[in-house]
Amino acid sequence: MKTFKKIGLTALMALAFVFNSCSSDSDGGGSSSLSTYISAKVDGVAFETASIQGQSFGVASKSGTGDMQVISVSCTNQSAITSQTYDAMHVILVGPVTAGTTYQVNQDTDHTLGYVEAPGNISWDTGDCQNATGSITVTTLTDTKIEGTFNFTGSKDDDCASQKTVTNGKFRGTFITN
Repeated sequence: MKTFKKIGLTALMALAFVFNSCSSDSDGGGSSSLSTYISAKVDGVAFETASIQGQSFGVASKSGTGDMQVISVSCTNQSAITSQTYDAMHVILVGPVTAGTTYQVNQDTDHTLGYVEAPGNISWDTGDCQNATGSITVTTLTDTKIEGTFNFTGSKDDDCASQKTVTNGKFRGTFITN
């Protein structure tokens, strides 16, 4: 399941670029309110989702129902499409998800919070280490979007003592539609 989540994150980030470059928004304007974003502080340093001409470097998806429901919001702070230096963050909820609920996140839950630094794709997440914990509060959930807040302490998969603390997390995801 952990490998699936990491592969899924990579695929979602690639989809973000594809769908945003194919957007029907033709005004070229820079909206100050992105439809999909994550903002937080990582060890006290601001993480903000990047955008180009108002198009978010983020993607949100919702699939399945009940216990098989998966909701994912993934974003990057990449400053230019050709930049090799960027960080990414993801919020993943699995199972029945409802607004007004706070979900605890740790190695024993299917929910995952993560932060990835590049170059090197070094990941600190809540998936593998006992001391990696957090919470996600879903404030809004409709057929088209999710919004909420989160905080977590993530650990490196191969070194549980190496941690990043993510605070003041906020997210909004407008789901990809066919």
